[in-house]
Amino acid sequence: MRIFLNRLYLCFKRSFKNPYIYVMAAVLIIMASVYVAVPAKESSAYIPVGIVDLDGTDRSAEIIDSLIETDSIFSFYEIEDEDELYTDLASGKCSTGFVIPEGFTDESLSVYRIPKILLVRTNASTLPLMSGEEVFRKLFPDLARRILIGSIERTDIPLTDDYEQVLSDIFNSYINSNEIYRLESADGIEYGDLSVKNKIELPVYKFCGFFIFMAALLGVLACLNDSDNRIYLRMSRTERIFMGLILPAVHVVPVAAVSVISCLITGTVFSPLRLIIYCAAVIILAFIVSVLFDLIPGQGRKSRIFSAVLPTYLILSFLFGGVLIDLSGYGPALKLLSMMFPPYFF
Repeated sequence: MRIFLNRLYLCFKRSFKNPYIYVMAAVLIIMASVYVAVPAKESSAYIPVGIVDLDGTDRSAEIIDSLIETDSIFSFYEIEDEDELYTDLASGKCSTGFVIPEGFTDESLSVYRIPKILLVRTNASTLPLMSGEEVFRKLFPDLARRILIGSIERTDIPLTDDYEQVLSDIFNSYINSNEIYRLESADGIEYGDLSVKNKIELPVYKFCGFFIFMAALLGVLACLNDSDNRIYLRMSRTERIFMGLILPAVHVVPVAAVSVISCLITGTVFSPLRLIIYCAAVIILAFIVSVLFDLIPGQGRKSRIFSAVLPTYLILSFLFGGVLIDLSGYGPALKLLSMMFPPYFF
């Protein structure tokens, strides 16, 4: 037992002399600190909608004022002419546009004409049809009432005060019911100050997985260096297996500890069980790699060959392991390629 603890102590002491461990720890802590230090950028979540009034009547002005005061996710604002509307759409200042045409108010009172408001949208427009529903919600009650009164006035039916009151009550009962038209948001939601906070995205969690794997490979390199120097020559097979496992482990443990600290600093949600399983998996994989490279004949060649292969494999792991970009969603071939690198599974 004393020999075991002594070797474990020496292996940990050796791993802490490796400068790459401190470099990886520093990178994780710096990334976490930058994430915390940079404040979230707050931006409006309203969807801007422009309106052009070519009708120029008091009624059209009332419609626009009503839309501007609408409490919804759409922020309506008035635009002077159509050219300005198309300019705002092209620049992204507004998402969708509406044009109230000339003669709209007169046509809305006609039984034989259908009043139309022009909807202008682009491929980048957000919820254009829903914004049209919002416009229709403002127009429907008043226009329906005007059309009804106008239709009755064109008949010979005398519209007495009592008759008008009864008709108004019936009309209001339909307007206020869900049988004709209803556009509602969730009850209790107010859109007085709608904004979103965008936090800078740093792949701290994926970097943790990559550095843990890299630390395990550094343990393999240390093991192969010992093998080339014939340090394990008098050790039994059990002792060699122990060293093949313990060297990657003592390199992984400090990096894993710093990874946990980084996740706690950034508030990244992670599963401790998954972290433990991942660390155990990369340690076992590192042990298998060290065994395979240990089969290479010739003294002093094992660590040199591994040192030559290691940078290339780490670069490929960084690119295809999903550290910066998850390539697995770009087709089965790239997904299969990504699965060849352990950081993909973290």
